Amino acid sequence: MSLGIIFALLGAFSFSLNSVTMRRGISRGAASQGLYVTVFLGAALFLLASVATGQVFNLGSVTANDFAFMGAAGIVHMLGGRYCNYRAMGAIGANRAQPVVGMATLVSVLIAIAFLNETLDVMKGVGIVLVMIGPALVVPRRRSTPQPASVVPDVVGAELKPFQPKMMEGYFFSGLAALLWGAGPVLMRAGVDSNGLGVLGGTIAYLAAAAVLALTLLIPGQASGALTLDKSARKFFFLAGLGSGFANGFRFSALALAPVSVVIPLMRSAVLFSLILNYAFNRHLESFEPKVLGGIFISMVGATLLVI
Repeated sequence: MSLGIIFALLGAFSFSLNSVTMRRGISRGAASQGLYVTVFLGAALFLLASVATGQVFNLGSVTANDFAFMGAAGIVHMLGGRYCNYRAMGAIGANRAQPVVGMATLVSVLIAIAFLNETLDVMKGVGIVLVMIGPALVVPRRRSTPQPASVVPDVVGAELKPFQPKMMEGYFFSGLAALLWGAGPVLMRAGVDSNGLGVLGGTIAYLAAAAVLALTLLIPGQASGALTLDKSARKFFFLAGLGSGFANGFRFSALALAPVSVVIPLMRSAVLFSLILNYAFNRHLESFEPKVLGGIFISMVGATLLVI
C-alpha cells in the first residue's frame, strides 16, 4: 500500500510535468506536432516497459475482444483526447482548461452507471454538482472594452508576445477532451479486466494510436509539417512525452499495489503540482485569477468525491 501511494504521487507529479512542458511547447509549435512527439515516444516507452515486466510474453492470452477494447482506448484516449486537450491548452491555457477537462471523471462515472450497473449515491451526487460548478466559474464574463495586454518577459529574459486566449475554441476542445478522456478509461478497463495485463494494455493502446497517427503522415505535406519543429518546441514536446510516459507507468504500478479509491484521488493532486509549476514557469501563459483557481479546486474536490 505504501509503495502504491508513492507511485501514485510520482505519477501525479509526472503528469504535472507533462502539462507544464506541453503548455510551453504549444506556445512555440502546433498541437498536432506535440501529438506526434508524445504519442510515438509514449509507444516506445511502453513497449520497453512491457518487455521489462515480461507482460509482452503474455500476448497470446489476450483475446480478440480485449485487443479491440485496448486499441479503441488508445485511439479515443491517447490520440483523440490528447489532441483536444493540447488544442484547449493552446487556446485558453492549462489552468482555464483544467476544470472543463476534469469533467472526464464525470463522463466515466455516468458511463459506468449507465452500462456497468454502478449506483449513484449521495457522495457521487455532490461530486457531480461540484464538477459542474467548477467549469462555470472559469468562464469569463464579457467585458465592454478590451483589456490591454502587456509583453511579459520569459524566464530566460526573452520577450514573448502576450497570450491572447481564444475562449470559444478552448472550451470547445476542452469539452471534447472531457468526453474522450471519460470514455477512454472505460474502454481500457474492459480490455484489461479479464487478463490483468495493464502495462501490455497500455502498450497496445499506444501502438494503436501511433499506427493511426503514422497513417496521417501519408497526407501530402503532413510529414514535412510534423517534422518542421522549432528547436525549443521539440525540447518541450520531448519532455512532455517523457512526463506522460512515466506518469502512465507510475499509474499502472500504483493500481497494481493500492485500491482505485486511494490511487485516483492521489493522482488528482497533479492539479496542485501543475498550479505550482505553471506559476513558476508559465506565468506569462496562464491565468491565476481567484475564480480560475476556485474553479480548479472545486472541480478537483468534485472529481475526488466521484471516485471514492
